[in-house]
Amino acid sequence: MVMEADVALEVRSSVTVALPREEAFRLFTERIGSWWPLATHSVFAEEAVTVAMEPRIGGRLYETAADGRTSDWGVVTAWEPVDRVAVTWHPGYEEAQATLVDVTFREAPDGGTLVDLLHTGWEVHGSEAQASAAGYPQGWAHVLERFVNAA
Repeated sequence: MVMEADVALEVRSSVTVALPREEAFRLFTERIGSWWPLATHSVFAEEAVTVAMEPRIGGRLYETAADGRTSDWGVVTAWEPVDRVAVTWHPGYEEAQATLVDVTFREAPDGGTLVDLLHTGWEVHGSEAQASAAGYPQGWAHVLERFVNAA
């Protein structure tokens, strides 16, 4: 018998942007602060001024508030320009509650770049895994819509 808490949850979201892979990767990583919806998807909400990703394995993904405070969202675990970036993910949570976000970039059949996001690792939330993951399909769709608009 498989218990619901034993099932590995996956949240997937994909978009196509009208940019070459190199530009799509740079927009997603180096320029994340230019398109991320901080007002609705951040720790500091209206006080948030930017989000940044340090371009290396072990680099921080973090937001900064107007008063200079920072909040770590995760750590870069894979840095493969122009193919892939992966991070641990724990905005507003302790690092022990981090899930995993893996984003790949590949040429789209009709031009542009296909960006696939896979969010896993929900088991760290134990019996709350299902509830913790529940809002992310809609949340990632909104975030990636902002990415598409910026592209």
